Amino acid sequence: MTERNRKLIKLSFKLAGGGLLAGLLLLAGAFIYLKSELPSLHTVADYQPPRVSRVYSDDGELVGELFTERRTVVPIEAIPPQVVHAFLAAEDSNFYNHTGIDYLGILRAALKNLRPGAHLQGASTITQQTVKTLVLGPERSYTRKLREAILSREMEQLLTKDEILYLYLNQIYFGSGAYGVEEAARTYFGKSIREVDLAEAALLACIPKNPSHYTPASDPVAAKGRQRYVLEQMLANAWATADEVKAAIAKPVAPVPPGPKFLGVGAQYVEHIKRELIDTYGEDAITKGGVTIYLGMSARMQAAAQQAVRSGLEAFTRAQGYPGAQVRIEVDKLARLKKALHDGYDSRVKAIVANASRIVRPGDLVWDLSAVSNTALANENAAVEAVRIVPLAYGQRLTGLVDQVDAISNEVWIDLGSMRGRMAFASLAWARKPGGGPPPRKASDVLRKGDLVLVDLTDVPVAGFGGVRRGTLKVELVPEPKAESALVAIDPQSRLVRALVGGYRGEAGTFDRALQAKRQPGSAFKPFLYAAGLTNNAMTPASICPDSPVVIRDPWTGQAWKPENYEDGRYDGNITYRTALMRSKNTCSVKLIEKVGPAKVIELAKAAGISAPLPENLTLALGSGEVTPLELANAYSTIASGGFYAPPIFVRKVVANDGTVLEEATSEPVEAIGPAVSYVLTQMMRSVVEEGTATKALVLDRPLAGKTGTSNESRNVWFSGFSAELVATVWVGYDNNDPLGRATGGSTALPIWINFMGAALAGVPVREFLPPPDVVFARVDADTGEPSDGVGSIEEAFLAGSEPVKEKRALNSIFLEDDAK
Repeated sequence: MTERNRKLIKLSFKLAGGGLLAGLLLLAGAFIYLKSELPSLHTVADYQPPRVSRVYSDDGELVGELFTERRTVVPIEAIPPQVVHAFLAAEDSNFYNHTGIDYLGILRAALKNLRPGAHLQGASTITQQTVKTLVLGPERSYTRKLREAILSREMEQLLTKDEILYLYLNQIYFGSGAYGVEEAARTYFGKSIREVDLAEAALLACIPKNPSHYTPASDPVAAKGRQRYVLEQMLANAWATADEVKAAIAKPVAPVPPGPKFLGVGAQYVEHIKRELIDTYGEDAITKGGVTIYLGMSARMQAAAQQAVRSGLEAFTRAQGYPGAQVRIEVDKLARLKKALHDGYDSRVKAIVANASRIVRPGDLVWDLSAVSNTALANENAAVEAVRIVPLAYGQRLTGLVDQVDAISNEVWIDLGSMRGRMAFASLAWARKPGGGPPPRKASDVLRKGDLVLVDLTDVPVAGFGGVRRGTLKVELVPEPKAESALVAIDPQSRLVRALVGGYRGEAGTFDRALQAKRQPGSAFKPFLYAAGLTNNAMTPASICPDSPVVIRDPWTGQAWKPENYEDGRYDGNITYRTALMRSKNTCSVKLIEKVGPAKVIELAKAAGISAPLPENLTLALGSGEVTPLELANAYSTIASGGFYAPPIFVRKVVANDGTVLEEATSEPVEAIGPAVSYVLTQMMRSVVEEGTATKALVLDRPLAGKTGTSNESRNVWFSGFSAELVATVWVGYDNNDPLGRATGGSTALPIWINFMGAALAGVPVREFLPPPDVVFARVDADTGEPSDGVGSIEEAFLAGSEPVKEKRALNSIFLEDDAK
């Protein structure tokens, strides 16, 4: 070999060695680069995924869930063996034998990916799937597969197989918003993962492969077919016996169970506490931290409050007249938009019918257009997306589209998507124009084509052979109110807020009138004036007040003012203060605040729980300040509790996911009014229910005290009252503060209060208001307040030492006077 050839060979070796070294360095650099971008996994304790936080009512009902991913993490020890084996059978039967990567599977997938038009795919082990869902996300690329392989090997070195399974089973997505096996079991079977059987375990193992396809709700046939495959794999791996597999295959796919009965009740209540807790702990802690929140709410009372507000506002609207549809599709846009709504609806119904877990026909469904607002109508796509699809059922309430107003038959036809509903004119007889107009003479006086109207389904035709429904679907117009209402209920002893309703719809994120609307309470404020009068010895229940016209120059404003009696419009002469409160006499209230002074009334009201600024003048006697329903309810709770103030409690306890109690509310009452004054005032307020402006409440047949309230021009009407166990305050008004017409607290707010209290106190034993030691009782004449045992006398409660006494006169001597001198 020549010298030149030897040099060429030597150079070739050097170049090859250099190239190999460069390649190795390049690979090492790429490895370091790829790994440097990956988060480190040291122990399973580092696994802190987003978890669902659950909100429970005081009576133990699940009422809310706060989450970014609905997940409940469970330890691997709590997951039954059949669940673990089902997932191994479905995804990675060799899991306990490999080192994290299926090299042959990756090679096969890579070769398939080289084909033109092929979708990127891979044969992933459970370890790789864990890395993908936990760290890398759904991106499909060769770089991501390299990262996945690197971290999978690292994970296998750092964690045990059981720890990897723990991560996998708690991390993966199961469709329907459920992450992890615990939430999947709750969602599809209504039970914990600890309780699922073999058939259910195999069904769960089907889902991660394609959550939109293999769920029992989406495609029960496909889910059943894959379940069979999983069970056969379990049999092949000796994880189940032949008899067990046969029984599991034979078990039908059960329909998805309904959610918890009270989940979603009190949406505004839950929204309020969510904001409060986020302010305290941060958003991640509340929406990702898996905390458990216990409320002061009673789910049963909350549901009753929402129903009372809805039915009360509808009754008020029915009496006031129909204000017209709040949403309307203009005639020039109706044909096009109606076609778009139907096209979108029909497409979705077709998908539902095809994927239903039971036989469902288009005629079993109707649309609900309640979310199609005037804003949504401005965008065709937004309007189509706002359409909800609901089951056709008797008593269903939904929003439909007025399709035809028939002048000949004098009836209205409502488009409900798959069906049309007939509305007879007779059911519209109440729907006169607001403001006292005449009753409608024809259907077109009430509704127009294109109106979106709220209706009740009152007669649903039965499905006959082939699912065809024979007969007419009948509907009735719901008096959808423009007026609004709020209701707050509080336990006066514990101060737990038992129910809170902020409006007719009561949806989360909407204006919460119970907490945010500041309105004049009118005469519902008078109990605090009377409490100040009792506290400052300015009056007793038997003291006389001249109920007569008077012109007063208010020294605080310098204005002349003539208060009038709004409730009855008459003057009754000399009456007791008990009677004045019972009949809500404005003249007596103004004369009382003159004696006491506004400053002392404000001081007492604030001590009772009213934090809003109050006007320091004589108009305060008639409730000219502005308060929220929550403030007024809690201030009444101070009276009902025997005169002790404490803040209202929404959140009773918050517990972290590790069991640590983050906070626990305690009630530390502070004497604000005094037990004796509160009791005497309560007895006076009982007269409002028993003889005064709230006698309708006698139907509840238990000791009750309260006060109606009506502000100027009936812009706000109230009733706030209590039993020994529960305080409730109801407000009704328009959001723009327009007058309500001929409405009063007794005619409009009180019926809602009665409806709620009747449901809330059903089955609760009757309790009396118990007097404290420094209260005395004396019989007085009901009209004059003078001591009397005669006909017409009543037993009156007094602060000890303030009771009236009979005058004592010297008796004539029975002896002859000695005239001797």
